[in-house]
Amino acid sequence: MRASVPAKRQVISLAAFLAAVREMGSLATVADADRAATAALGELGASLSWGAAQNLAGNLPKPLRQLVSGHSFDSSMSRFAPKVFLQRMAAEVGASRAAVDARAVLRTLDSILPEILKAQLHAELASLWGPLTLAEPNSNGTS
Repeated sequence: MRASVPAKRQVISLAAFLAAVREMGSLATVADADRAATAALGELGASLSWGAAQNLAGNLPKPLRQLVSGHSFDSSMSRFAPKVFLQRMAAEVGASRAAVDARAVLRTLDSILPEILKAQLHAELASLWGPLTLAEPNSNGTS
């Protein structure tokens, strides 16, 4: 009797990921979605523990993996404060886009990631994930 080999998981393509971010955030262009993904994933990676960042990176398209895998705990305040997370994102996307873009990327991750990884991210970043995805925050991160 042969042991079964687990099927290799399929990682979403970059084009499909950016299309999902664009749709989630009603963004005008793929370039806008790319800018949102780059800013949000970079800050997210800096907010995660090393293990969570590696798990997330393994489920992202190859061009986006380094954004989260090399920066764990670079920015511990962003882990607990949506306002700080958005301020850091605003440096790349502008203050008026930060909340909308963060929400689009986090909701996209919620739609594509395996349940166990979603649960890990939600638990590790509970004070961040909920406020940025459930409500329609204004540009300073408050509802």
